[in-house]
Amino acid sequence: FEEKFAKLAIRTERHAQRYTPLYRRVMGERFGQLPKPVQEMHDIVGDATAEGSAEVTRGTSLLARVIAAIIGFPSAGTHTVRVTFDESDGKETWIRDFSGLRFSSELSQVGDKLVERFGPLRFYFDLPSNVHGLEMQMRKWSMFSIRLPMFLAPRSIAKETADGEDFLFDVRIGLPLIGNIVHYHGRLRRV
Repeated sequence: FEEKFAKLAIRTERHAQRYTPLYRRVMGERFGQLPKPVQEMHDIVGDATAEGSAEVTRGTSLLARVIAAIIGFPSAGTHTVRVTFDESDGKETWIRDFSGLRFSSELSQVGDKLVERFGPLRFYFDLPSNVHGLEMQMRKWSMFSIRLPMFLAPRSIAKETADGEDFLFDVRIGLPLIGNIVHYHGRLRRV
């Protein structure tokens, strides 16, 4: 078209816009202080995959088992883990596969918060970090876009660190009055 436009009073320009991955956008300059394996795990543009292993423990009460089953959390034991990441339109879908059992969530940014969505539930996190890694600290949550009280919120402790070239994760999820739902920790490497 440039050749055709040259004879007219039409000007063309090209702009290349580089995509900034989700965690880099949310964390800003702090992202560069993270250990290299943590940075690499979150530098997602398009599709990516990571593989590794995990140990899982589950809550033993009937309610904890039912909730874990509904969400699709893995059974207790040692698992091979494969995580696929699909980035599209500034959002990331994480599909976690623990020895063939899959569960997924969508991550996005709202203001300065990382938001993780499981169906109608949305969890809003701060990402405090240092040279050792980052934590996900829940600040609010909602269901069907209705904000819910924090005293009813799941108790989530999630940490990401590194060991050599490996990305380490440690996630505990529990509920008030019910206790532990699931705890999974392990290591991954991008493939």
